[in-house]
Amino acid sequence: MVGKMLTLILACLLLFEGDILGANPQQKKEKSKTYPYLAYLPNGYQESIGKEWPLIIYLHGSSCKGNNLERVKKYGPPFYLDRGMQVDAIVISPQCPSNRNWVYGDWFESFYAEILSKYHVDPSRVYLTGMSLGGFGTWSLASRYPDLFAAIMPLCGGGRPDMAESIKDMPTWVFHGEKDRKVHLNRSEEMVEAMQEVGSRPKFSVLKGEGHDIHHVYSEQNVYEWLLAQHKNFYDRLVSMNVNFWSPKTDSVISKKREEIINEVKQSNLGGKFILNTQTPTEQTKSFFFNFFKPKPVYEQSTLK
Repeated sequence: MVGKMLTLILACLLLFEGDILGANPQQKKEKSKTYPYLAYLPNGYQESIGKEWPLIIYLHGSSCKGNNLERVKKYGPPFYLDRGMQVDAIVISPQCPSNRNWVYGDWFESFYAEILSKYHVDPSRVYLTGMSLGGFGTWSLASRYPDLFAAIMPLCGGGRPDMAESIKDMPTWVFHGEKDRKVHLNRSEEMVEAMQEVGSRPKFSVLKGEGHDIHHVYSEQNVYEWLLAQHKNFYDRLVSMNVNFWSPKTDSVISKKREEIINEVKQSNLGGKFILNTQTPTEQTKSFFFNFFKPKPVYEQSTLK
């Protein structure tokens, strides 16, 4: 009798755990003409008619390569989505074959076209992120297709400094572990510095005391809030409103009014909240903004236990 009761209790616990931490039915395995992928659809997606949704494309690290999509759930957004995390966006997580790399080949164009044809995507709110190998892929794809993405978020990756020119106007948030031994911190530092040199102001967070495994970043809602707040057409919309902004031809800043910008600068050491257009700045303006907005690495302690 006791044995049966224990079995029943164990079965109930397993069912309960499955509901809370188990596979999320919203994250499905999908075939593709290019790379297979996991697809997460947000709450309300199926019921919405005519609504376009933000799209987050996640690129995994080298340990998840292969032909088994379950491996993609080892870490990153698929890991947390599979355990009940909710994001108000479509999340697509392709799997890279064992003999391929995110950085090389022309796979992305056809893959992206297929995603757009299948899902209700808002093309002005497409975001790219990845970790490790996926971080390298994020830098690379963003530089090759800068018109496609509203923002990027590479984790513990790197790229070539000459990529900075093509993505200088793209909102960027870079993460790296201070003690990363697999991909050294300087790989992210040199990319951030290259972007600063061409007038960009990326956000740069160095996680103090942490190594290569910083995938917990994807469990924190503030990163999704930041991503989803970026909009490819935001600048044009603000300028068309003719609000009290600075001249878009010289020292344009996407933010609120002049007074609010000054107040925020005084209270923050990050200029990543602002999008700068520095294609034709005067030297005086360039120097002014560089001094005020140049972000220093933010050394953060993980908030997760």
